Amino acid sequence: MKRYIDAILLEARIQSENLKKQQMRMSSVYIGGGTPTCLPYNLLRTMLTGILESFPPDINTEITIESNPGTIDYKNLKYLRDSGVTRLSIGIQSLKDDLLLRLHRTHSVSDSLNAFSIARDVGFTNINVDLIYGIPDQTMKDWQETLDAVLKLAPEHISAYGLMIEEGTPLWSSVNSGLEIPCNEDLQTDMYYFTKDRLEAEGYRHYEISNFALPGYECRHNMVYWQLQPYIGLGAGAHSYINNVRRSNLLDPLIYSDSILNSGGAVQERERFSKADEMSTAVIMQLRTAQGVEEEEFKKRFGIAMYGVFSDAIEKGTARKLLEWNKGRLRLTRYGLMLSNEAMKEFL
Repeated sequence: MKRYIDAILLEARIQSENLKKQQMRMSSVYIGGGTPTCLPYNLLRTMLTGILESFPPDINTEITIESNPGTIDYKNLKYLRDSGVTRLSIGIQSLKDDLLLRLHRTHSVSDSLNAFSIARDVGFTNINVDLIYGIPDQTMKDWQETLDAVLKLAPEHISAYGLMIEEGTPLWSSVNSGLEIPCNEDLQTDMYYFTKDRLEAEGYRHYEISNFALPGYECRHNMVYWQLQPYIGLGAGAHSYINNVRRSNLLDPLIYSDSILNSGGAVQERERFSKADEMSTAVIMQLRTAQGVEEEEFKKRFGIAMYGVFSDAIEKGTARKLLEWNKGRLRLTRYGLMLSNEAMKEFL
């Protein structure tokens, strides 16, 4: 594990120098894509210290770290908060122990409530809670009770994702063998719209398909992705997008580490975006957000009217009531939120 951390920190130093050469400014740091809080204290400290040395934050930088409730303790969170981490994301997923077992999660409801309490105790004032709906055997009542319990915690941000049963996972094996029955699609849709209405009624802004935030607490890091702005990814399998080039690192942590430490690079794939690629991706990503795609911003960025490029896609989407125009912005309708892939594929 130490060798992997050494590789990440070397890549951080290399990418930091590239950032300086291109006179680019960092606005956020996101440590996740797994559960960094499961690291031993000394390695977590080494990693965070090294990353922040390579990318020195200023007072406005958002620094997020992901965590699993079963890996949180007071000492680690106190160190993270004192070191400058401004935002904590906790993978609670459900506040029903039987459903956590179905998801093959190792933490309990008690762990989740304790983790949130510790986070507040050490001074975190910007906490995200990750939730999953559409779990096999989950009822609407189960989901409503989880949302009610989370709202009592009053996190600043809530991410609610419909369960995707990925091939090769234990849950996929259970479903494939008939031991588990997937959630009914209509029920999952009802859960989604209940979530939207319930959280909006409590003052949360539904600012992206799966994300809700109290005003001013939208995740700045993810907005970079959705606005197709430059970003740098560190570590095995990480993706970056700089100067219209998207690249991904080697996926295997051992091979990635050897490559970085021996040659200073570990790129597996590199793709240069054409102008058409960039326009298409920008529209698709921005349609994920509540603000949608601003017609004048698109024209300013690409030098051409959005309708001139995507008239067919726009007309199909609006005719099917998946898309709508609102004050010069193209965005998903309420109906289109759950059918977003249908609307977006037309822009490919």
